[in-house]
Amino acid sequence: MKTLLRIATLSFGLVLLVGCASTKTAYREAPPQQRSAGFSMEVDERYVTLVENIAKQRGTRVMWVNKPTKRVNTVAAAD
Repeated sequence: MKTLLRIATLSFGLVLLVGCASTKTAYREAPPQQRSAGFSMEVDERYVTLVENIAKQRGTRVMWVNKPTKRVNTVAAAD
């Protein structure tokens, strides 16, 4: 019985160590976002206005933590 308990304890300890070692990638910084040439991110004012108007009609208020954004083409058309 003592042998079984000792083996179980050692196995559990090893599993914990392996689990902790495998989470190392969770703490790495994410690679910088690749920016597409000719595009920029802007606040989607149309959507923000729509949501805020609906909220106002319902008697509530929207507090944006991160306003919604949209991708905008910044490359000027060649004339």
